[in-house]
Amino acid sequence: MGGGHLKLAARPDEYFVFQTGVWAIKNDVTDVQVEFTDFTAAGGKKIETGKITCFNKGGIDIKGNPFIKSVNVPAGRVQALWIGIDLEGAAAGTYKGTVTVSSGAEKESLDIAVKVAGDPVPDHGYDEGARLSRLNWLNSRTGINNEVTKGFIPVKAEGNKLSILGRSLTIDDNGLISSYVSYFESSNQSINEKGEFVIKTPFRFIIEKQQGAIIRLIPGKIVFTDKSDAGINWKVINSSEEADLEVSGHLEFDGFVEYSLKLIPKKALKIRDIRLEVPVVKDKAEYMMGLGHEGGYRSPEWRWKWDVKKNQDMLWIGSVCGGLRIKLKAENYIRPLINVYYKFGPLNLPFSWGNSGKGGVDVLKKGEDVVVNAYSGERELAEGEVLNYNFELLLTPFRTIDRKNKFSERYYHGGGTNTSVKVETARAVGANVINIHHAEDIYPFINYPYLDPNVAELKSLVDEAHQKNMRMKFYYTTRELTKNLPEFWAFYSLNGEIIFPGPGNDSKTVINSKGPNEWLVKNLREKYIPAWYNVIKEGKFKDETDLSVITTPDGRLNNFYVAGLEWMVKNIGIDGVYIDDSALDRYTLQRARKIIDQYRPEGRMDLHSWNHFNEWAGFTNCLNLYMDLLPYFDLVWIGEGRDYNRAPDHWLIEVSGIPFGLPGQMLEGGGNPWRGMVYGITNRAGWVGNTPIEIWKFWDEYKITDKVLTGYWEENYPVKSSNSKVFTSLFKGENESILAVANWSEKDQPVSLKIKWKELGIDPSGAEIFKPAIKDFQDAAENVALSDLTIPSKKGFLIIIRNKK
Repeated sequence: MGGGHLKLAARPDEYFVFQTGVWAIKNDVTDVQVEFTDFTAAGGKKIETGKITCFNKGGIDIKGNPFIKSVNVPAGRVQALWIGIDLEGAAAGTYKGTVTVSSGAEKESLDIAVKVAGDPVPDHGYDEGARLSRLNWLNSRTGINNEVTKGFIPVKAEGNKLSILGRSLTIDDNGLISSYVSYFESSNQSINEKGEFVIKTPFRFIIEKQQGAIIRLIPGKIVFTDKSDAGINWKVINSSEEADLEVSGHLEFDGFVEYSLKLIPKKALKIRDIRLEVPVVKDKAEYMMGLGHEGGYRSPEWRWKWDVKKNQDMLWIGSVCGGLRIKLKAENYIRPLINVYYKFGPLNLPFSWGNSGKGGVDVLKKGEDVVVNAYSGERELAEGEVLNYNFELLLTPFRTIDRKNKFSERYYHGGGTNTSVKVETARAVGANVINIHHAEDIYPFINYPYLDPNVAELKSLVDEAHQKNMRMKFYYTTRELTKNLPEFWAFYSLNGEIIFPGPGNDSKTVINSKGPNEWLVKNLREKYIPAWYNVIKEGKFKDETDLSVITTPDGRLNNFYVAGLEWMVKNIGIDGVYIDDSALDRYTLQRARKIIDQYRPEGRMDLHSWNHFNEWAGFTNCLNLYMDLLPYFDLVWIGEGRDYNRAPDHWLIEVSGIPFGLPGQMLEGGGNPWRGMVYGITNRAGWVGNTPIEIWKFWDEYKITDKVLTGYWEENYPVKSSNSKVFTSLFKGENESILAVANWSEKDQPVSLKIKWKELGIDPSGAEIFKPAIKDFQDAAENVALSDLTIPSKKGFLIIIRNKK
């Protein structure tokens, strides 16, 4: 270490950032401490220490709580220390203070003089990334409040019954769930007054001793606390002579439930099994997704064992209008990396559930229920040894499907890297929402859209869209981040908090199969994973290379992300964001949703994901992976790498979005428009050649937004197909309905469709039944005989059924 003097120049109201450092010359320097004095100037002016921070030593976490980091410097290394001073309200003058860096008994001080002069800087200097003022976004609390997001209702508590939008839970005396009722109707178009049980038999947490005896736990008094519109907590201790089980639960307005179960033996115990049994009503356990099971009909029997080579720790089981996702975890849970990078940051095996590989999950029919049995197997417990059997639940669906959103908002996405033509091209194909991707001329570098040289052009582009009554959203996610941003070296100095500390130069990935780019090899060398790279094709950054690295989940980059989003909606005017395979947690996305709703009430967020059911990504299911984020999205685009020849049950669960209360869209190869219409979904314009403009025109002509979807998956669906390979759905209006018919086979299929006419409100003797002409979809036909149809291979029809005018 070495002391000295430093003279710096800043502007009034600036969030001023500078860098110092620690050089461990011969020996390791451990537990580095950084302290500040007040900075004072003539006339009694002062900047108090509370307005000065060292980002390397901690800050504000993603929940808004202060935290402290340890800093250790290996011998021979230099550790940068990035320091910020908030000059808001500081009058002109030269402020003098001291930064002291210490380790053990050693300390060095640096005297600093900051001359504050000139015109005040707008918005703390955030408008100019080059100032590095945006580093303060790492400690942003933007969007953190206890308010209910738009579209949901406050949590209601009546004794042990807890109610949220379309769902209710009853909490048993032992703190676990005794019942769960869904009030959503069978296609999530509305909410009924009378609900149906998803859980009717209570959850059971069972401690079975080696000889088969069950430890009988007696619940104490359950206490509900911290009730707010956004959530409620409860806690109870269940006791016996042999062990205590402390149950803590938490419900939020969106259907998220978190349980912490702390098992504390009072004596040494030999255990045969400790397990959680979740009995789901058989009729509500029709479908399943997770733990190695692809989304679709539930298998009659499913047995799964823990294996952290696979990104599998969660299971969704349910029906279209009522289900739940169970996620098993313990105190050692860390959010894993996603996409092709899973192997670099896999799941931790939970000490409790995993039990050194002895644990697993069985899904089996038992009486009138289908029981999810999460077991952990044999073990010996010492007196006082604590095991944490934690788990999360998500109660689905999250909300009703917004038909206006689903059918009136038409997306344009892609279409080349020249953004100057995007608005006019999108308008020409009938789109009204434009997603601007990265790797484009004025947004060249991934996940940093607000680069100084691009901001003015991006704002002009957004203004142009608004002038044409169109909305514009930007690609903006976490997971990987360009190295071409001003804050990159500060982020890297945070030792893995922002940039994931991977194998560095030894990294090889699917994308970087030969190893990292030369720039990364020479400049970073260690503690990174190479990710997306691209040579910019046009614009002021033409021929420059965008190199990115993988980011660390659940770090302060989430705060930076939300603050950056707020800056964009306020300064560029964007109408939301397009999120592609994200490392964001549900709490951060909730914050982002609140920001968009506050500044852009008609703003949108949509989710895209590549198909993760493969070895690289750990054979996980996209909608399971991101299910806790779904309450805050307006649309899911789960299509990259999808096979649209999969069976209808797979379409329903993993593509359509319907079981979760969201519209869906197709992607890979443009999807299959005939099969897609059975679920009311299309692809989006711009990305592939088969634009959905003709189907959009059909939607408008026949006012599909005013019609209610009912589908083959419903028990009382009024259309019956005579052919098991032909599936239908109905968009029901007052005097007119649209019948979507599709063939799920490689051959033409004959079919007879029987209609319950009374339920359609149509007199069959005087009904018009016809196929309107839709370019590249179907030819026109009058007097269609529903009892004698032939559906072309892999295709289908849209048939109008209406009372004669």
